[in-house]
Amino acid sequence: MLIIYILAYTLLVAFFVIEHFFRRGKDTKNMNRSEHDKSSTTYISIVMGLAFIILPISPLLNWLGIGAIQIFSIGVFGLFLGITGLIIRYIAFSTLGRFFTRTLRESDDHVLITNGIYKYIRHPGYLSDFLIFIGTALAMSNLIPIVVIPVTFTLAYAYRIKIEERMLLKIFREQYSDYQKTSKRLIPFIL
Repeated sequence: MLIIYILAYTLLVAFFVIEHFFRRGKDTKNMNRSEHDKSSTTYISIVMGLAFIILPISPLLNWLGIGAIQIFSIGVFGLFLGITGLIIRYIAFSTLGRFFTRTLRESDDHVLITNGIYKYIRHPGYLSDFLIFIGTALAMSNLIPIVVIPVTFTLAYAYRIKIEERMLLKIFREQYSDYQKTSKRLIPFIL
């Protein structure tokens, strides 16, 4: 299991590397909230913070016998999900470029991106977060993050998506409405 833990920690480090090095543009790292944000960034920050507390201590919890479910195949599946999430995140960053911001905001020259991965899903960055963090939770093989992370991420991101889509409808009107009809929120061809 040690190798699984090390690889799971590597997923978290890779998440930070992608966040730091692949965000392009002056507003991509800006955490100032606009009127569009409606506290959604705060909720995302809270669940991310919780994940970054609970995931690293999971091996200690397992060692103490608290919530341990050490099944090797679950850990391997979790790593696969996490790696898939990292790939999707990189593709989303590359496609959206300087419009991939941490907070919901409208720029002066805002453009609706509907090509690449965005042709199929409207929120691949959020999908990637789910895959990375749920995958890491599975890799850590502990019930606490396996339960807490999906529940908290689902609540925070459901709210974020609702607020973001409201903002995008306000900015792009019929163009975004048409885009919603031809794409899915998170999972291609399904949801």
